[in-house]
Amino acid sequence: MIGVDFGGTRIKLGRVVDNRSVDTTVVHTQAASGPSEILDLIAESVLKLEARPEAVGFAIPGVVSPEGLCWRLPNVPGFEGLNLAEELRGRIDCRVVVENDATTAALAELHLGHGRQYSSFLVLTLGTGIGGGLVIDGRLRRGRHGFAGEVGHTPLKRSAEGWTCACGLQGCLESYAGTQALLRFYADRGGHAAEIRPIAEAARKGDAAALATFDEMGRALGMGIAGIQNLLDLDAFIFTGGISASFDLLGGALRESLRRHAFAPPLAEVPLLVSELGEQCGVLGAAFLTTL
Repeated sequence: MIGVDFGGTRIKLGRVVDNRSVDTTVVHTQAASGPSEILDLIAESVLKLEARPEAVGFAIPGVVSPEGLCWRLPNVPGFEGLNLAEELRGRIDCRVVVENDATTAALAELHLGHGRQYSSFLVLTLGTGIGGGLVIDGRLRRGRHGFAGEVGHTPLKRSAEGWTCACGLQGCLESYAGTQALLRFYADRGGHAAEIRPIAEAARKGDAAALATFDEMGRALGMGIAGIQNLLDLDAFIFTGGISASFDLLGGALRESLRRHAFAPPLAEVPLLVSELGEQCGVLGAAFLTTL
């Protein structure tokens, strides 16, 4: 199985054998070069891994239909309206399955991670955006149009005062719990940072502004998760992505917020877990797409 994890800055590819990634490679996305050149690069890299692949799974940080049509890819312009499955199939002459990267992360968790213990769960990718991948009763749930799990765009504050999300709407969960939200929270408290790592380092040294920043994110996530848990009563929530490395800093506020907003106390005690699959999660999940 071959998996391709397409990110805004890096493309990770790997051949998966015995449920682990081997012969991995990383190339830079070069977003300015345009879709055709990027797809050529991906195809070339796949064929270097395996001259005649049987199938390729392709994870993208955007919204895609079950047929492989890209609806939205905000961090890499020009892909909207392209059928990525067809485009890659024409270049490498094999079956291609395309899916949202959070959904593929859920697939990896189902086969190799916490999903072996919990049959119904939501994976949340915490980073620039907030994505979601949903598994219920041991089965990946994509939804009728492939949009299931878009938790980052559930509304927290739909008003003129709500912070504007990258999707254009006001008050989405992502606009209060994604990377830009943390940077804004920190700046509002007098801090200065261009990325999350220095805020996390400051918080672990006891910096009040940094600690308050992660508390704000935790409260927003708790409110969003409470709505999902009230609806689905899941067995677990699993966190992955760059900000999940700082889960220890936001988990307390998240649990407190979840307890405040959940309909009933048992709903609020759902396990909150950090993925143990690391950077291989995307490639592994993408490869497992070929088994669907």
